Amino acid sequence: MNIKKTLRISSLAIVAALLGPWTTATAAPQAPAFNETFKAFDACFLLYDVNAKKLVAEYNPGGRCKQRIAPDSTFKVPLSLMAFNEKLIDPHTVFKWNGQKYDRQELNRDQTPRSWMQDSVVWVSQDVAPSLGYARIGKYLDDFRYGNLDFTGDIGKNNGLTNARLSSSLQISAYEQLEFLKAMDAHQLPVSREAIDQTRQNMALGKLENGVDIYGKTGAGRHRMRATDRAPGKLRDGWFVGFVEGSGEHYIFVANLTDRQVPGADDRAAGSRVLKPIVMRILNEYTAH
Repeated sequence: MNIKKTLRISSLAIVAALLGPWTTATAAPQAPAFNETFKAFDACFLLYDVNAKKLVAEYNPGGRCKQRIAPDSTFKVPLSLMAFNEKLIDPHTVFKWNGQKYDRQELNRDQTPRSWMQDSVVWVSQDVAPSLGYARIGKYLDDFRYGNLDFTGDIGKNNGLTNARLSSSLQISAYEQLEFLKAMDAHQLPVSREAIDQTRQNMALGKLENGVDIYGKTGAGRHRMRATDRAPGKLRDGWFVGFVEGSGEHYIFVANLTDRQVPGADDRAAGSRVLKPIVMRILNEYTAH
């Protein structure tokens, strides 16, 4: 892939210009129309070329990429780094299920660090975070420069260790997610190489259509309009962040969205389930040649 330009797109309906000149005679497929794709959402999409050290795509209408929202399950990435670095877990750790039943059947069993990440198992996070404690987590958040650093949780509930990241006090912008992932990718975070490598391995999602590897983590929750709100509203938040690497290509992607209107009663999809296929389509377009 040969991308020549970085474009900031806030109102263009067609973004084929982002693809730039291609090295083959085959016409490049048209890039997704971001405005049409995201017309029902406030959304951000960032694609950073690690080799070129620059953003090669940025969809940022109204400064959305600066807006902080809860990280939700994308926080499993820094939490995994902390746990591996502190040697609270290793690749062979088994998290024992306590028998509590959940709607998603994959949660109703013992877990490993990989299944924790792959199946987004909230109860594992709620075991790991208390084992780390407020002091250690606070220090890591500061070292990681992770969003607003607020791990207090819901107002008046003293539940930060279990709930701070879940549509609650901890919030982070897409730009801040990108800086965190850039530091992780470059092994510049204050954690061991093993912690980074193992966390990244557990994020592996397979390959894109052209055979390059993709690593990622989704997150979903409900949108909190103001930090002083005691509970989030009914609008969905969704995240999908990660890395693409292979065949000389090396990218970091960050995307999020929030509903503009409350979804209908029959629309029960989490924000991440709405967002992930959109981002996968965009990434497949960019890596098609």
